[in-house]
Amino acid sequence: MGCGGAEPPPKLAEPAREPPQKAVPLFAKTSQELGGVDPKAVKSAFSTLNDRFMDCQKRALDRVELVAGNVKFFLRISSDGSAKWAYLEDSEIGDRQTEKCLVDVVMGGRWPKPDAGDAEVRYAMELPLQAARPPADWSPDKIAGALDRNGEAIDKCKVGAGSTFRATMYVGPGGKVLSAGVAMSSKDGEENANCLAKALVKMKGLPSPGSWPAKVTFPL
Repeated sequence: MGCGGAEPPPKLAEPAREPPQKAVPLFAKTSQELGGVDPKAVKSAFSTLNDRFMDCQKRALDRVELVAGNVKFFLRISSDGSAKWAYLEDSEIGDRQTEKCLVDVVMGGRWPKPDAGDAEVRYAMELPLQAARPPADWSPDKIAGALDRNGEAIDKCKVGAGSTFRATMYVGPGGKVLSAGVAMSSKDGEENANCLAKALVKMKGLPSPGSWPAKVTFPL
């Protein structure tokens, strides 16, 4: 038998540091109807689109540096794994161009095949704020008077709609609308939402937030 004591235990390798994560999904939630689909597989499929989602936001920042917020997709997946249709049933992005870009990304994605027929899923995520300072947070009553005065244009956009709508917009110095986005409760409200966003951008008579823009979300 040798002497001199036992050898010291080998040093454990330090865990590798993970690179910074892109803060695209703040949270994710999936549900399905009709055919079944694995929520984890849906979440994984959405994560592969992160860079393209961020590209949608980057394009908007050249126009309005404050574009950011939560969105919730409603997606119908065909039996072959393609997107049948999609829309934003909730959005605080405040920019219709960005909202449409996000939906286009989803429509171009590949999705897990349902176990029978089509499947419907919901997925929520956030586009993080890139500006150093957030917009002022306005309550809907701040713009109630201006909405009433522009009610005719808004009502025209809602004619024939089988959907309810929720809008978000950024208001800059002097009460100028910098951009507006609209979420809808059904896929049939797409054209109405486009019309509403255009009407909101043209809206006059809003109060001024001062030197820094404000953000407001409200039902229509």
